[in-house]
Amino acid sequence: MATAFFRKTLRTATILTLSGLVAGATATTHPAFAAAAARGQERPGKKPPRPDAPTSGQDPNDTIKVGTDLIVMDVSVFDAGNRFVADLKQDQFKIFENQIEQKIEYFSRDEAPVSLGFVIDTSGSMRSRRNEVVEAVKILTRSAKRGDEYFMVDFKNKPELVEEFTPRAADIDDAVDNIVWSGGTAMVDAIQVSAEYANKEGKNRRKAIIVISDGDDRDSYFSHGQIVKLMQEYDVQVYIIGITDDLDGDGGIFKKSSKAKATGLINQIATETGGRSFFPRTNTEITEIARQINADLRTQYSIGFVSTNDKKDGTFRKIVIRVDDGKRKLVPRSRNGYTAPKG
Repeated sequence: MATAFFRKTLRTATILTLSGLVAGATATTHPAFAAAAARGQERPGKKPPRPDAPTSGQDPNDTIKVGTDLIVMDVSVFDAGNRFVADLKQDQFKIFENQIEQKIEYFSRDEAPVSLGFVIDTSGSMRSRRNEVVEAVKILTRSAKRGDEYFMVDFKNKPELVEEFTPRAADIDDAVDNIVWSGGTAMVDAIQVSAEYANKEGKNRRKAIIVISDGDDRDSYFSHGQIVKLMQEYDVQVYIIGITDDLDGDGGIFKKSSKAKATGLINQIATETGGRSFFPRTNTEITEIARQINADLRTQYSIGFVSTNDKKDGTFRKIVIRVDDGKRKLVPRSRNGYTAPKG
């Protein structure tokens, strides 16, 4: 249940041990996620779909039938002018796992439905951008396609699920219209819990979250290093609109500035998950960026392979994708890897 997911008491030892970050930690109540209340009724007993069965509203051509061992990477490809390239064929792609080339078993460039989360920084420092933030969200909901579903999290000093997964874009519009802007910022915690929720509860294979924040995180429980490792557990792309211009840009020889820290973290999370980071210089750029993100989500290639390494060892495996059409320099963007199942 989505509400229970956000309300549950998380154990520090369990979360950190799963990511190999610490061992033998004492179980405690996680301050960022305990008692995060959701608005509205609980979502009734939804289970994730079987990998070999189409979900309601999903194009059967997007359903993967090769088998449960298939690893699927969503890939955006851009040319030197940062324009999406939509005319590529399967034999123009190569995929490598830990430097070993893999055979491509599944290839699609069809538009697929998305399970999409909006993760909105509603701290006091974001109040002056609220009109543009609200409009950016609505640009994306107005682009809804059959089979899409949405949820929304806002965060101040802790994340709160304000709208559970819903196929109705109007529910998200209502939620964003009723935001209260005040308090601190816990961006890292909000990204972690939102990505986990999308990964576990999203019905579509393609999952993403869009984060809008100034990046001035002073209230999160997780460290910057921990969140990068945790994101390797989830098959969720993270797009971040980082409004960092007002952060302190003065650093020193041994200490990065607040702006440099925020920018570095935002770029790293987006790159690791196959998303993108954006840094608007004016408020009006925020809405244009929303249109770019929508185009990116709708125009991706899906490439699947069955790993030649069949060990169920729970290790993180580095993925490199190369594209060559013999005519131009092409830049693929995708997740940097995946975590193998353990068993």
